[in-house]
Amino acid sequence: MSARNPWVAGLLSAVVPGLGQFYNRQAGKGAGFLAGFLALAGFLIGGVDVNALEEAVAAGTVPEGVWKLLVLELLLLGLFAWSIADAVRVARKPRP
Repeated sequence: MSARNPWVAGLLSAVVPGLGQFYNRQAGKGAGFLAGFLALAGFLIGGVDVNALEEAVAAGTVPEGVWKLLVLELLLLGLFAWSIADAVRVARKPRP
């Protein structure tokens, strides 16, 4: 089996978590990262009340539920970092 390019694997996972794993022929792991990304992104998008956010910003106050959004954003960022690091690590491994 031919070696995978770690740069390509990392870049693909930076675009969408899980793509680097699919590139490394790890479909199950790629599907897991992709599902986690879609779930977190869905929770993040669904948890934003744009009108309340605009009103709070205009009033100079902290929006209600901002901590939940921060936690979701940090989890999403962590998932991206984990996916990139894993894709690069696996691509660097010698293939049998």
